[in-house]
Amino acid sequence: LSLSLITKEDAYWARRPAKITAFGDIELALMRPTQPFQMGAPRREPGRRSNEVERAVVLKRPFYLGTKEITNRQFRLWRNEHSSSAFQGNTLDMQDQPVANVSWEEAARFCNWLSQRDQLTPFYGVEDGRIATNNWRANGYRLPTEAEWAWAAKIKPNNSSVMYAWDNNRYPPDTVVANYADASAMSVVRFSLPSYKDNYPVSAVVGTFKPNARGLYNMSGNVAEWVNDYYDLQPHSAAPLEDPRGPQFGVRKVVRGASWRLGSRSELRLSYRDNSEAKRLDLGFRIARYVDPLEGTL
Repeated sequence: LSLSLITKEDAYWARRPAKITAFGDIELALMRPTQPFQMGAPRREPGRRSNEVERAVVLKRPFYLGTKEITNRQFRLWRNEHSSSAFQGNTLDMQDQPVANVSWEEAARFCNWLSQRDQLTPFYGVEDGRIATNNWRANGYRLPTEAEWAWAAKIKPNNSSVMYAWDNNRYPPDTVVANYADASAMSVVRFSLPSYKDNYPVSAVVGTFKPNARGLYNMSGNVAEWVNDYYDLQPHSAAPLEDPRGPQFGVRKVVRGASWRLGSRSELRLSYRDNSEAKRLDLGFRIARYVDPLEGTL
């Protein structure tokens, strides 16, 4: 007779699959941060911008994160008439291209609709027809926090960080790794990488390029991505901030990641952060959700 004893923690994780699939064949992968990490960029990092102040962060709540950006096909399950449009004669509207031309509010409403389809507690509260509150105890779908996005993009399984989506710090990249403003986009964007060619003047079908170390596609390039946080200039923090949620109020939302329109050294870094309050043709999103709801009330 052989008995195998497992801890409560092992039993807990044995019941949480490494991947789940939401309605519309949206795949999400389990993310289990265990160590503090640095958001932002060091002062001497080439291309660093003033809004990338280093902050120590620790993520305590495990979460699921979409392995790919939401596609036009998936978004149209909710809003059938949506068009991601075109750019200088190049369509952005194919079914498996990433959805673009979508506001932060629309992305959040899609998350709530998807939560209801999958019988999860919606994350976003609506007041007077607008997204007004976040239910941090819910396990419904949402946009990732900026900290979650940064960890998933920059931090490898061995807890080391990377500057770019490729394996070294050479700029421009010497292998084709993602969809940036390359030689094929010279006629449609104001700045491009003349020595780099990914063969996509605009967005590519999601999952076209290799995933990162966490199995996530297009965390750099293709389309930039809305995250949940309001935008501001965050102060330096030496002591780790636990599960930061960003400012409580604001006007503009944080945008993370490069896109098919971007190609400069600064923009291609994984610490690059932008902001917007408007739709863009190179801006989409991926979804996240907490593994489990929290009990009680805030």
